[in-house]
Amino acid sequence: MTASELTQYLLTHYPLENEKCEWKAFGNLKNLISGAAGEDVISYVSALSNMEGGCLVLGVEDKSLNIIGIKDFHTYTPENLPGRILGNCTFLVSEGLWVEPITTSDSQKTIWIIHIPKHTPRQPVIAHKKAWQRSGDSLIEMTQSRKETILCEP
Repeated sequence: MTASELTQYLLTHYPLENEKCEWKAFGNLKNLISGAAGEDVISYVSALSNMEGGCLVLGVEDKSLNIIGIKDFHTYTPENLPGRILGNCTFLVSEGLWVEPITTSDSQKTIWIIHIPKHTPRQPVIAHKKAWQRSGDSLIEMTQSRKETILCEP
């Protein structure tokens, strides 16, 4: 898949940032998987899981969808990242959590699409000792209203 084809693929399958999708440039993963609360991968995983589940696209510029690629994977691989995320996200289920790596054939830029399952009923997903959620295109600490909605699910 060329860079142009990848952009078209992303526009077709992940066209908007919303409660189900987030794009992050995150070119260096060393301190961005579990780093600053509210700014790292596990915070976004918590937020997306606490909505309806969704996808976190790494290596793509926010808003512009410009493919910059992940330049430094540190010690992370598509195979070991789900386990590392699970170790930092309390109550996240493993079923449906996986990483889809895509490398462009022309520019050799790699992005990862992290597929995130929906939280289990009555159990919000926690990262950094907080439950997170999406509000429009923002990541916020879970509101009482959203928490009550999750806790009252059948």
